[in-house]
Amino acid sequence: MKSINLKEQILKLNDPFIISMLQAVEVNKGRTFNLPKKIKLNRLHDLNKRRSVTSSNEIEGLKIDKRREEDILLKHMDPETKEEYLLFGYNKALENIFEVYKYQSLSESYIKDLHYFLYESLTPEFGGKYKTEQNYIREFGKDGNAIRTVFIPSKPQDVENLMGNLVYQFNECAKDVECNTLIAIFVFILDFLCIHPFYDGNGRVSRLLTTFLLLKYGYDLDQYYSFSYVILNNINKYYDSLEKSSIGWHENKNDYGFFVHFMLECLKDGYSKLAYILQVNSISGFSNDKVLQVINDSKSPISKADIEEILINLTRTTIEKSLGELLGKKQIQMIQSGKYAKYYKI
Repeated sequence: MKSINLKEQILKLNDPFIISMLQAVEVNKGRTFNLPKKIKLNRLHDLNKRRSVTSSNEIEGLKIDKRREEDILLKHMDPETKEEYLLFGYNKALENIFEVYKYQSLSESYIKDLHYFLYESLTPEFGGKYKTEQNYIREFGKDGNAIRTVFIPSKPQDVENLMGNLVYQFNECAKDVECNTLIAIFVFILDFLCIHPFYDGNGRVSRLLTTFLLLKYGYDLDQYYSFSYVILNNINKYYDSLEKSSIGWHENKNDYGFFVHFMLECLKDGYSKLAYILQVNSISGFSNDKVLQVINDSKSPISKADIEEILINLTRTTIEKSLGELLGKKQIQMIQSGKYAKYYKI
């Protein structure tokens, strides 16, 4: 039987490897401390909120057409398919987090609220309720069929006790000066995923909780750069760390270090990317200079859409004009052409 001992697990992870990663997170976070006034922060926030919604759902294999994504998230049109309803629900849950995180405490009722938001418009009777049947974490092939069972989560009858204990202990650790807050957050998330308290939607709720807890305890990355997007871009490492850290969980013999280190690395990388966006948008000069710098800084060919997401102070038309002029002056090169065109340094 699993017994939750959050503080013990947190203190076990105070090793040099984790500590060096914590320091790297703080250094990169510090680089974003003074947000330049001329950056369009509202646009940056909106862009990355939308990216968080799509990325978190894509991690679960839920994809919808980009046009429909824009219809639902930007034009507020009604969803039609299950995938669209879940996208709509995740957006609602995330908006709630940004609205209340300063005042809302971590509680079982709030965790259930986040789950309810996911399903409110699709199957409201399903949302916000702990599981009554056993669920399984399985690996699926490209054909959609299950390849193997990766992990068997907690039994339905154990969920109430485990979740109550987990939430209580996290809140106690958050007040304990011996416990590092970031380690506590990611140990909590790993335990949540291993409990898998809801029959469905646990992965998405875990990422909502990650956003909520990071914001609440002063790590504002998700305000301006999507943490879920970083995870999506490292999806194989994510599942690998999750699987390794869940081995022996039921017997209290698992190693949280794999998962905690991965999540810290994602947080560090996210802050690093945000710092770069702030820096490159703050430099003086013409649009051509900024577009050229982004292309020269990129270690691989970069698309127009990627450039647009970095240079948030420039319009799409301005970026297209700069690309054309830079190509004409042979300062950059085009890799491929047409819809999938990418650009690279000379």
